[in-house]
Amino acid sequence: MSSPTSITATEGPGGPPLGASQLSKLRWAVKNPPSDPKVSFTGKTVLVTGANAGLGFEAAIKYSALGADKLILGVRSVEKGEVAKKQILERTGRKSDTIDIVTVDLIDYASVQAFVLALEAKTDHLDVALLCAGLGNPSYVKAATGWEMAIQVNVLSTALMAILLLPLLRKTAASGRQPRLTFVESVGHESVKKEWFSATGSLLKASNQEEGWDAAKSYSMVKLLGMADMDLVARATANNSSGIIVNAVCPGLCKTDLGRNFNLATKVFMVPFQAVFARTAEQGARSLVSATALGPESHGKFWNHDILYPMGDLARDEDFMKTTEAEILEVIEKLQPNVQQILNGTR
Repeated sequence: MSSPTSITATEGPGGPPLGASQLSKLRWAVKNPPSDPKVSFTGKTVLVTGANAGLGFEAAIKYSALGADKLILGVRSVEKGEVAKKQILERTGRKSDTIDIVTVDLIDYASVQAFVLALEAKTDHLDVALLCAGLGNPSYVKAATGWEMAIQVNVLSTALMAILLLPLLRKTAASGRQPRLTFVESVGHESVKKEWFSATGSLLKASNQEEGWDAAKSYSMVKLLGMADMDLVARATANNSSGIIVNAVCPGLCKTDLGRNFNLATKVFMVPFQAVFARTAEQGARSLVSATALGPESHGKFWNHDILYPMGDLARDEDFMKTTEAEILEVIEKLQPNVQQILNGTR
């Protein structure tokens, strides 16, 4: 009996009990890990960014094990990619020619643009794009572009990549396939309060301010901006019969190296905390892979705990999201002038 090629998503009920404390929710998530997807990716070309470590690496293993004809690892260096490729092949027993490596550094817009061009030269179709690359910092760090580093990597460069991938995804859909574009985000986006950015009136600008910067608040604000990325692309592909499915996914708190830049005291605290309150990276990757197998019912939606999970209040505020998305687009248009044509499908 052949494996299914898609998963039908449902909207709740599910997830941790309503009104539970944050720690109770985390414990619930540990005790109730997501289902391990048993779908087939045979015949499909799959891209995973951030594929050399953590959630991206574990997701890449699953895609390979589930039969992906071509797995493309989006990584910062060939060396890291080769190490990851070797480990994936050892774990899955697949042949070397089923995995390709393409380098990209999301700190650099030009690297993102070159990455997509390299991808288009390498393949004429893309069935899955899992945008998993990201970072978190314990202190404010500004990129050369003038944006705080997490905003640069997790929001602006990720938005640019997603938009630039649309022509290839549309080409794939035109051939009768149903491509998926999935953003890795977090339920933490629902924690953002309007008063956090009321002084500037802009979530993007407030997130970029060094004065009063707070790591926990920054994490949630960046994740809400990431939800705006998803919503922006989902809107652009919703009413034009594009055939592309766009969604976002939360893997839950997982044991990964995302906190590698934190100080020793924080790392010492995190080890026992994560032992009790965090899923393994493999468990988190289950949600990532299953999100990329969902059907059209998941378009513009948020996958968490094996259900289409309610988004936070601000993520459901259409006016707020459109304003935020316009600000993100304004930044991107300065370096990619034809971005609106790409979104509209006229390029």
